[in-house]
Amino acid sequence: MRKVLPSELEDDFEREVCWGDDERHLYYPDRRKSAVFGHFLRIHEVLQLVDRFSPGKRVADFACAQGNFALLLAERGYDVTAIDLHETFLRYAKKKYTSGNCQFLSGNIMEYQSESPFDCILLGEVLEHVAHPLKLLQQCYRNLKPGGVLILTTPNGNDYSSKLPTFRQVENVEALIPRQFHHGDHLFLYTLDELRELFAEAKLDFAFGEKYHSAYVSQIKGLRYLIPYKALTWLEIHTRHWKKHGKDSANHLMVVGRRSLDPES
Repeated sequence: MRKVLPSELEDDFEREVCWGDDERHLYYPDRRKSAVFGHFLRIHEVLQLVDRFSPGKRVADFACAQGNFALLLAERGYDVTAIDLHETFLRYAKKKYTSGNCQFLSGNIMEYQSESPFDCILLGEVLEHVAHPLKLLQQCYRNLKPGGVLILTTPNGNDYSSKLPTFRQVENVEALIPRQFHHGDHLFLYTLDELRELFAEAKLDFAFGEKYHSAYVSQIKGLRYLIPYKALTWLEIHTRHWKKHGKDSANHLMVVGRRSLDPES
Protein backbone atom coordinates (compact mmCIF):
# COMPACT_ATOMS: atom_id res chain seq x y z
CA MET A 1 0.00 0.00 0.00
CA ARG A 2 1.57 3.26 -1.15
CA LYS A 3 1.25 6.76 0.24
CA VAL A 4 -0.77 9.12 -1.96
CA LEU A 5 1.02 12.36 -2.81
CA PRO A 6 -0.69 15.73 -2.24
CA SER A 7 -0.36 16.45 -5.97
CA GLU A 8 -2.62 13.44 -6.70
CA LEU A 9 -5.59 14.74 -4.69
CA GLU A 10 -8.53 15.85 -6.81
CA ASP A 11 -10.99 17.63 -4.49
CA ASP A 12 -11.48 18.94 -0.97
CA PHE A 13 -13.16 15.77 0.34
CA GLU A 14 -10.26 13.65 -0.84
CA ARG A 15 -7.77 16.09 0.67
CA GLU A 16 -9.49 16.75 4.01
CA VAL A 17 -11.24 13.45 4.76
CA CYS A 18 -9.40 10.67 2.90
CA TRP A 19 -5.83 11.88 2.80
CA GLY A 20 -6.23 14.00 5.92
CA ASP A 21 -7.28 11.03 8.05
CA ASP A 22 -4.39 8.95 6.72
CA GLU A 23 -1.97 11.76 7.52
CA ARG A 24 -3.30 12.06 11.08
CA HIS A 25 -3.19 8.32 11.73
CA LEU A 26 -1.77 5.88 9.18
CA TYR A 27 1.26 7.97 8.22
CA TYR A 28 1.88 9.76 11.50
CA PRO A 29 5.56 9.15 12.38
CA ASP A 30 5.13 8.15 16.05
CA ARG A 31 2.67 5.34 16.78
CA ARG A 32 2.78 6.12 20.49
CA LYS A 33 0.51 9.15 20.03
CA SER A 34 -2.82 8.18 21.58
CA ALA A 35 -5.07 8.44 18.49
CA VAL A 36 -2.43 6.82 16.30
CA PHE A 37 -1.89 4.04 18.83
CA GLY A 38 -5.63 3.31 18.79
CA HIS A 39 -5.69 3.31 14.99
CA PHE A 40 -2.91 0.73 14.69
CA LEU A 41 -4.32 -1.28 17.56
CA ARG A 42 -7.57 -1.71 15.62
CA ILE A 43 -5.68 -2.65 12.44
CA HIS A 44 -3.67 -5.27 14.32
CA GLU A 45 -6.69 -6.74 16.11
CA VAL A 46 -8.86 -6.94 12.99
CA LEU A 47 -6.18 -8.57 10.85
CA GLN A 48 -5.59 -11.13 13.59
CA LEU A 49 -9.33 -11.86 13.76
CA VAL A 50 -9.54 -12.40 10.00
CA ASP A 51 -6.57 -14.78 10.10
CA ARG A 52 -8.08 -16.63 13.08
CA PHE A 53 -11.76 -16.88 12.13
CA SER A 54 -12.17 -16.62 8.35
CA PRO A 55 -12.74 -20.11 6.87
CA GLY A 56 -11.42 -19.00 3.49
CA LYS A 57 -9.74 -16.27 1.51
CA ARG A 58 -12.74 -14.45 0.02
CA VAL A 59 -13.28 -11.29 2.10
CA ALA A 60 -15.54 -8.23 1.71
CA ASP A 61 -14.81 -4.88 3.35
CA PHE A 62 -18.24 -3.23 3.72
CA ALA A 63 -18.07 0.58 3.78
CA CYS A 64 -14.33 0.41 3.17
CA ALA A 65 -13.67 4.19 3.32
CA GLN A 66 -9.97 4.79 2.49
CA GLY A 67 -9.49 1.08 1.86
CA ASN A 68 -6.78 0.45 4.44
CA PHE A 69 -8.12 -2.89 5.65
CA ALA A 70 -9.00 -4.05 2.15
CA LEU A 71 -5.55 -3.24 0.81
CA LEU A 72 -3.70 -4.76 3.76
CA LEU A 73 -5.73 -7.95 3.50
CA ALA A 74 -5.06 -8.16 -0.25
CA GLU A 75 -1.36 -7.89 0.51
CA ARG A 76 -1.75 -10.78 2.99
CA GLY A 77 -3.12 -13.00 0.21
CA TYR A 78 -6.87 -12.56 0.64
CA ASP A 79 -9.23 -12.10 -2.32
CA VAL A 80 -10.87 -8.81 -1.32
CA THR A 81 -13.94 -6.92 -2.48
CA ALA A 82 -14.09 -3.38 -1.09
CA ILE A 83 -17.49 -1.66 -1.21
CA ASP A 84 -18.44 1.92 -0.39
CA LEU A 85 -21.26 4.31 -1.20
CA HIS A 86 -18.88 7.25 -1.64
CA GLU A 87 -17.06 7.27 -4.99
CA THR A 88 -14.29 9.54 -3.68
CA PHE A 89 -13.30 7.00 -1.03
CA LEU A 90 -12.97 4.37 -3.75
CA ARG A 91 -11.02 6.65 -6.06
CA TYR A 92 -8.60 7.48 -3.26
CA ALA A 93 -8.22 3.84 -2.17
CA LYS A 94 -7.33 2.78 -5.71
CA LYS A 95 -4.44 5.25 -5.69
CA LYS A 96 -2.92 3.41 -2.70
CA TYR A 97 -3.07 -0.04 -4.31
CA THR A 98 0.25 -1.80 -4.86
CA SER A 99 -0.32 -5.57 -4.83
CA GLY A 100 -2.74 -8.40 -4.23
CA ASN A 101 -6.25 -9.18 -5.43
CA CYS A 102 -8.57 -6.31 -4.53
CA GLN A 103 -11.55 -4.97 -6.45
CA PHE A 104 -13.45 -1.79 -5.54
CA LEU A 105 -17.20 -1.52 -6.00
CA SER A 106 -19.62 1.36 -5.53
CA GLY A 107 -22.72 0.30 -3.65
CA ASN A 108 -25.06 0.64 -0.71
CA ILE A 109 -24.18 -2.11 1.78
CA MET A 110 -27.76 -2.07 3.12
CA GLU A 111 -28.83 -3.54 -0.24
CA TYR A 112 -25.69 -5.09 -1.77
CA GLN A 113 -25.92 -8.76 -2.73
CA SER A 114 -22.90 -10.55 -4.15
CA GLU A 115 -23.32 -13.25 -6.79
CA SER A 116 -20.89 -15.39 -4.80
CA PRO A 117 -21.03 -15.34 -0.96
CA PHE A 118 -18.02 -14.41 1.15
CA ASP A 119 -15.97 -16.28 3.72
CA CYS A 120 -15.64 -13.12 5.78
CA ILE A 121 -17.19 -9.65 5.90
CA LEU A 122 -15.62 -6.70 7.70
CA LEU A 123 -17.88 -4.07 9.18
CA GLY A 124 -15.42 -1.62 10.73
CA GLU A 125 -16.81 1.44 12.52
CA VAL A 126 -20.05 1.28 10.51
CA LEU A 127 -22.89 0.05 12.72
CA GLU A 128 -22.94 3.24 14.81
CA HIS A 129 -23.82 5.21 11.64
CA VAL A 130 -26.87 3.09 10.75
CA ALA A 131 -30.40 3.72 12.01
CA HIS A 132 -31.56 0.13 11.44
CA PRO A 133 -28.61 -2.10 12.39
CA LEU A 134 -30.58 -5.35 12.26
CA LYS A 135 -31.32 -4.80 8.57
CA LEU A 136 -27.60 -4.36 7.88
CA LEU A 137 -26.64 -7.44 9.90
CA GLN A 138 -29.25 -9.48 8.03
CA GLN A 139 -27.79 -8.28 4.73
CA CYS A 140 -24.34 -9.35 5.92
CA TYR A 141 -25.81 -12.76 6.78
CA ARG A 142 -27.19 -13.09 3.23
CA ASN A 143 -23.74 -12.34 1.80
CA LEU A 144 -21.93 -14.96 3.90
CA LYS A 145 -21.29 -18.59 3.08
CA PRO A 146 -22.48 -21.14 5.66
CA GLY A 147 -19.67 -21.08 8.19
CA GLY A 148 -18.60 -17.59 7.08
CA VAL A 149 -17.95 -14.86 9.62
CA LEU A 150 -18.79 -11.22 10.19
CA ILE A 151 -16.07 -9.23 11.98
CA LEU A 152 -17.33 -5.97 13.43
CA THR A 153 -15.75 -3.11 15.36
CA THR A 154 -17.65 -0.25 16.94
CA PRO A 155 -17.31 2.23 19.82
CA ASN A 156 -18.18 0.81 23.23
CA GLY A 157 -21.49 2.15 24.55
CA ASN A 158 -20.49 1.14 28.08
CA ASP A 159 -17.30 3.22 27.98
CA TYR A 160 -17.20 5.44 31.07
CA SER A 161 -16.74 8.59 28.96
CA SER A 162 -19.52 7.91 26.43
CA LYS A 163 -22.19 10.60 26.12
CA LEU A 164 -24.37 8.91 23.48
CA PRO A 165 -27.29 6.59 24.20
CA THR A 166 -26.96 2.91 23.37
CA PHE A 167 -29.14 1.10 20.85
CA ARG A 168 -31.79 -0.11 23.31
CA GLN A 169 -32.04 3.37 24.88
CA VAL A 170 -33.11 5.11 21.66
CA GLU A 171 -36.87 5.72 21.55
CA ASN A 172 -37.29 7.28 18.10
CA VAL A 173 -34.99 5.61 15.59
CA GLU A 174 -36.89 7.01 12.61
CA ALA A 175 -35.86 10.55 13.56
CA LEU A 176 -32.21 9.55 13.07
CA ILE A 177 -32.60 8.33 9.49
CA PRO A 178 -31.66 11.69 7.86
CA ARG A 179 -28.32 11.59 9.71
CA GLN A 180 -27.31 8.03 8.90
CA PHE A 181 -24.35 7.04 6.70
CA HIS A 182 -22.46 10.27 7.41
CA HIS A 183 -18.83 9.34 8.07
CA GLY A 184 -18.47 11.67 11.05
CA ASP A 185 -21.82 11.25 12.86
CA HIS A 186 -22.53 8.47 15.37
CA LEU A 187 -26.25 7.91 15.88
CA PHE A 188 -25.97 5.70 18.97
CA LEU A 189 -23.58 3.12 20.40
CA TYR A 190 -23.72 -0.52 21.51
CA THR A 191 -22.88 -2.68 24.47
CA LEU A 192 -21.60 -6.24 24.06
CA ASP A 193 -24.93 -7.56 25.33
CA GLU A 194 -26.84 -5.50 22.74
CA LEU A 195 -24.62 -6.84 19.97
CA ARG A 196 -25.20 -10.41 21.18
CA GLU A 197 -28.95 -9.82 20.98
CA LEU A 198 -28.75 -8.26 17.51
CA PHE A 199 -26.55 -11.05 16.21
CA ALA A 200 -29.05 -13.61 17.49
CA GLU A 201 -31.89 -11.76 15.72
CA ALA A 202 -29.83 -11.79 12.51
CA LYS A 203 -29.22 -15.57 12.93
CA LEU A 204 -25.49 -15.05 13.47
CA ASP A 205 -23.86 -17.20 16.14
CA PHE A 206 -21.85 -15.00 18.50
CA ALA A 207 -18.33 -16.45 18.24
CA PHE A 208 -16.16 -13.80 19.91
CA GLY A 209 -16.49 -10.52 21.77
CA GLU A 210 -13.78 -8.32 23.24
CA LYS A 211 -13.21 -4.77 24.51
CA TYR A 212 -10.08 -2.88 23.53
CA HIS A 213 -8.24 0.46 23.67
CA SER A 214 -8.02 0.97 27.40
CA ALA A 215 -8.25 4.49 28.79
CA TYR A 216 -5.45 3.56 31.18
CA VAL A 217 -3.19 3.67 28.13
CA SER A 218 -4.93 6.22 25.90
CA GLN A 219 -4.89 8.81 28.69
CA ILE A 220 -1.18 8.59 29.43
CA LYS A 221 0.12 12.00 28.41
CA GLY A 222 3.72 13.01 27.65
CA LEU A 223 5.16 9.99 29.45
CA ARG A 224 3.85 7.72 26.68
CA TYR A 225 6.60 9.00 24.34
CA LEU A 226 9.21 7.62 26.72
CA ILE A 227 7.58 4.16 26.81
CA PRO A 228 8.47 1.64 24.07
CA TYR A 229 5.59 0.88 21.71
CA LYS A 230 5.61 -2.81 22.63
CA ALA A 231 5.32 -1.89 26.30
CA LEU A 232 2.27 0.26 25.54
CA THR A 233 0.60 -2.61 23.69
CA TRP A 234 1.35 -4.97 26.60
CA LEU A 235 -0.12 -2.46 29.04
CA GLU A 236 -3.24 -2.01 26.90
CA ILE A 237 -3.92 -5.76 26.76
CA HIS A 238 -3.56 -6.06 30.53
CA THR A 239 -5.80 -3.07 31.39
CA ARG A 240 -8.58 -3.29 28.77
CA HIS A 241 -10.86 -5.14 31.21
CA TRP A 242 -10.29 -2.74 34.09
CA LYS A 243 -13.20 -0.59 35.19
CA LYS A 244 -13.20 3.20 35.42
CA HIS A 245 -15.83 5.01 37.48
CA GLY A 246 -17.87 1.81 37.53
CA LYS A 247 -17.99 1.38 33.74
CA ASP A 248 -15.63 0.04 31.06
CA SER A 249 -12.28 1.73 30.54
CA ALA A 250 -11.99 0.35 26.99
CA ASN A 251 -13.67 2.56 24.41
CA HIS A 252 -14.09 0.07 21.56
CA LEU A 253 -15.58 -3.35 20.88
CA MET A 254 -14.67 -6.07 18.40
CA VAL A 255 -17.02 -8.97 17.80
CA VAL A 256 -17.28 -11.97 15.49
CA GLY A 257 -20.50 -13.62 14.36
CA ARG A 258 -20.71 -16.80 12.32
CA ARG A 259 -23.37 -17.98 9.90
CA SER A 260 -24.38 -21.49 10.88
CA LEU A 261 -23.20 -24.42 8.78
CA ASP A 262 -26.75 -25.72 8.87
CA PRO A 263 -28.11 -25.11 5.33
CA GLU A 264 -31.61 -24.62 6.77
CA SER A 265 -30.59 -21.87 9.21
